[in-house]
Amino acid sequence: MRLFTLLLLKLSFITAVSSQTFENAEYLRTFTAGEISGITLGLITAQFDVDVYKVTYHTPDQVGNDHIASGLVCIPLEENSQFPLACFQHGTVAGREDVPSNLQGGFELPLVLAGLGYVVTSPDYVGLGDSPGVHPYIHAATEASAGLDLLRATREMSADGGAAQPFGLNEQVFVTGYSQGGHAAMALHRSLELDHAAEFSVTAAAPMSGPYSVSGSMVDFTLGDEDYGTVSYLAWLFLGYQAVYESSVGQIPLEDMFKTEYIAPINEFKNENITLWDLNGQLVNILQANTGSVRPKDMLTENILNIILTDPTHPISVALADNDVYDWTPSAPTIMYYCEADDQVTFQNAILAEQVMQANGSTARAERMDSDFFPQDHGGCVIPASRAALDFFNGFRNILSSNNVVLFEEAKIYVSDNYLITDIPQQDFEPFQLQVYSQMGQNMLNYSVNEALSSEDVSTLPNGIYIVNLINNEGIVTTSKITKF
Repeated sequence: MRLFTLLLLKLSFITAVSSQTFENAEYLRTFTAGEISGITLGLITAQFDVDVYKVTYHTPDQVGNDHIASGLVCIPLEENSQFPLACFQHGTVAGREDVPSNLQGGFELPLVLAGLGYVVTSPDYVGLGDSPGVHPYIHAATEASAGLDLLRATREMSADGGAAQPFGLNEQVFVTGYSQGGHAAMALHRSLELDHAAEFSVTAAAPMSGPYSVSGSMVDFTLGDEDYGTVSYLAWLFLGYQAVYESSVGQIPLEDMFKTEYIAPINEFKNENITLWDLNGQLVNILQANTGSVRPKDMLTENILNIILTDPTHPISVALADNDVYDWTPSAPTIMYYCEADDQVTFQNAILAEQVMQANGSTARAERMDSDFFPQDHGGCVIPASRAALDFFNGFRNILSSNNVVLFEEAKIYVSDNYLITDIPQQDFEPFQLQVYSQMGQNMLNYSVNEALSSEDVSTLPNGIYIVNLINNEGIVTTSKITKF
């Protein structure tokens, strides 16, 4: 009967009990561990099958009114475990439908995270997916609130049985995202630490290739004399800020911001008749025809360009500065991954953020993912940055049993002379399965332990940090870490 009920739930819309944030969840499908590993072309080995849901929930819109939003929630399938909670903030998408809850818009990275043992949330953001209205592009406050409230909704979903298969959460919280999502991840991390520390404790954060300095590094990078291929970003930014800063930027007509020939395609995008990439193609064609180059500043009126470059008190400059997210002091371990050859988000964002955060007293740091021999542009940086972020997170990740049972609390598990030693008090011992995973999720070793004191040859394992799972006959999993020197 229970199995039949679960199948019915998976084939239907799942409605939640009344709650402050969580509205409802729609089961989309199950991805097997093999399918998830295939998405990464075998670079990462998933450990869990994953159920994915489209979740709708309440969050403030850009003016603070209660608002319905949507997002993706990915849940590892392991009945006896409590998993960390992670938020992946997605990058720039083509438009309303190109979002994680539709299994588009960069949903693959949240799925991979879940396959490694995280319950992962990925908000569509305000103005995208099921959220009505204009999307406030690169707007820190709504990026943060959309992420915060989906984390809350997922906790409620876990507590209230809003998924077809119950799932458990532990207290760990991880935050990451790429490109726009890097900015959104930083905004969420800041919000969690400064305003919601009693509710969520961030374990680690890994923003990737994000425009953290909107008013500084990004203005210098995009409004200079060099070509910049994704000119449509500038149009979406202004459209979003008109909606957010209605009494200031909203009072400036598009005709005062952009030259006449660019207004029609921008309005077509505003009315959702074309995608962002369609808009970009049209703007690039006009720029090339008019100027022979692709410089965003050539779309702007001379007055607005001069204001942005010289007047920090103007409403547009104030709005840009309001969305800078680098001048604060992260407490949780934080690494900002970047590539120096990034053609869309200059690496100077990460360098500046590192300098300011460390001056503020944080240990946050920036880490380069390309080299002079293998330069990576914005698209090419996704894989190395994501792999590094996963490696970073897996060094902190804990997966506990759902009943808070910890196997062998007094156990000693360590590597000595190329042997993995498990030393467990005799009175506590029971046979168990031991699994060793690399930090990228690759199963390196799997064997049974039938004695309180045992050793296993690990001389073939490369030096590094490994995740060790202890699994007893009841399926209770306890996770620890070992280091092989």
